[in-house]
Amino acid sequence: MSDCDEMTEMTNSLWLRLSLVVNLLITFVSFPVLFTALYYINTQQLFHRNTRLQIKVHIFALLAHSIGRVGLHSFDLVNYFTNTGCDALPNFYRCLIVRGLYNFGMALAAMCATSLVIERSVALLYNSTYEMCGKGFGILLGLLQLLLAFAFLFKLYFDASFTPVPNVTLYYCQTLASGHGSVWTINAPLYVVMVGQCICRLIFWYLEVQTRKRRNNQKLQTLSTRYTLEQGIRSIRALNMFINANCFVFFFLSFIGTTLHFNAPNMRRPTYFALVEVIHFVPTYGILLSVYTYYSLKKVSQSETTSFIHNLFLQLDSKQKSSLTRSIQVDPSYYLTEFKKQIS
Repeated sequence: MSDCDEMTEMTNSLWLRLSLVVNLLITFVSFPVLFTALYYINTQQLFHRNTRLQIKVHIFALLAHSIGRVGLHSFDLVNYFTNTGCDALPNFYRCLIVRGLYNFGMALAAMCATSLVIERSVALLYNSTYEMCGKGFGILLGLLQLLLAFAFLFKLYFDASFTPVPNVTLYYCQTLASGHGSVWTINAPLYVVMVGQCICRLIFWYLEVQTRKRRNNQKLQTLSTRYTLEQGIRSIRALNMFINANCFVFFFLSFIGTTLHFNAPNMRRPTYFALVEVIHFVPTYGILLSVYTYYSLKKVSQSETTSFIHNLFLQLDSKQKSSLTRSIQVDPSYYLTEFKKQIS
């Protein structure tokens, strides 16, 4: 089959068109959800400032991936509905740009768990003073995410070509199709990320155990120490789903992606590319994770605030309780709100 016949089959493929349309619609839905999540993280100070900064970087990564995906699928769909044969062959440099943004967002999104593990570990280690830690530490962790993402992309693009390759026809905007590397060029870095996610999940479990142990065994010495430990438990509870989702997503991408790439020679080209886009369900992941995390934070915040005030009141002796009750008759949540404002 000639190149033009191959592209005619691509442009007329119902499954490929359906895959691109569905993914494009989901990506459009992800924008308001992600911007709402960004606004929520900015306005609701439910985490330490450095924790919030890592989440903002993650949301930025999901937005970058979605922007690249909109460009990728929009150009392809317009091309498929208006052209046929060799006229429908994608432009190499257009593919390089939009697929690059697509891959950059996906790579950066995969690195957030690492920075969160480091940030929460430092918060536990320096629990008596961490609430005073400035944004400089959070910015460094954000830069670490970028560094890890670029390391991932370096391996991904190591064998890729940045100029059109003679005698190689680019039927679809795919990293593997633009160079001479094997399928391991794509799958090897995914496996590294998958292992890293599993390690992060285990460390998060350990951090939760240690934070609870310190809170239960340590007498209340200062309000800031107690608040940091309570905040640490709340953060780890709320972020557990995030770590679980990351581990599942990249394990799925690695396992299914490897199988798909190895069986590509035995599949019709349009079916293969349609499945490639289906398994990269990052916008869907962003939508579901944002919605779930919002309701989890709402639930955890209410229960933890009540528990914090109750436990703090129990630390006072009878004389202090009596004096406090007589002199100040306000909602106890006011003090926690004011304290949050001071450390934000």
